[in-house]
Amino acid sequence: MKNKNTATLLAFFLGWVGAHRFYLGQYVLGFLYILLFFTFGISFIIALIDFFGFLTMRRERFDYLYNRMYFDNDYKEFLSRRKSFQKGGPPKMVKKEARKRARKAKSTRDVVLELKKEGKSHYENYEYEQAVELFEKVLEINSRDAAIHFNLACCFSLLENKGRAFRHLKLAVENGFDDFGRFKEHRGLAWLRVQDEWDDLMKTNFKRIKLLEAEGEDLLNSKDTSEDVNRDAGTEKDDKILVQLRKLKDLRDRGLISDLEFSKRKEALL
Repeated sequence: MKNKNTATLLAFFLGWVGAHRFYLGQYVLGFLYILLFFTFGISFIIALIDFFGFLTMRRERFDYLYNRMYFDNDYKEFLSRRKSFQKGGPPKMVKKEARKRARKAKSTRDVVLELKKEGKSHYENYEYEQAVELFEKVLEINSRDAAIHFNLACCFSLLENKGRAFRHLKLAVENGFDDFGRFKEHRGLAWLRVQDEWDDLMKTNFKRIKLLEAEGEDLLNSKDTSEDVNRDAGTEKDDKILVQLRKLKDLRDRGLISDLEFSKRKEALL
């Protein structure tokens, strides 16, 4: 295999006798350089032109011109590899990357399910702040989970954070939550329903939003499908709870009971 640097040096030092041409296997040109040297002496100028030509020539171009056999072999090897790729599918590295992406997606789903499960457990144990932390981690992965927004609205209602509770109810509807019966009946929203803004918000915001079918699991088991529930009796019971919550809120606002006592009575009702 011919070397570009060797040909360049031969053209500079011995180019006047055609040494670089002999090195490249161009014997006829080599003898022509010798003939020109003895007859006209212009082989010095031609050799100098060759020197600058080799000096500025890219290696790929040099190989294509003077190492054609090796160049063609490399090209044939490239064609062979491409043909094998087309027949056998993607190489092992590509398949490995695809498997890694699949494992990562599966791992993400497992993480979400675990967060939901732990959040539900905290909610059922009245640990609402811990439940909020876990549900918000779910939203970091999937911010369009309507059921999680609904669950957060329940948590913030029980924590008496009106602004954030209303915000997550609105986001739940925007992301496809359309069971308004649960808004009116779910015990987690009982405190929120006694707020002055409740009726106006239901009328002006939620009904104007185009609803889609909700995707996502109801982690708080707000509707029990395993029992035959009497909806009218449940609604009447919830109305009584609302009345009592209003009375408790009024007593607290007037300073007749402490916040601690208000929280205890509220939990007893819910």
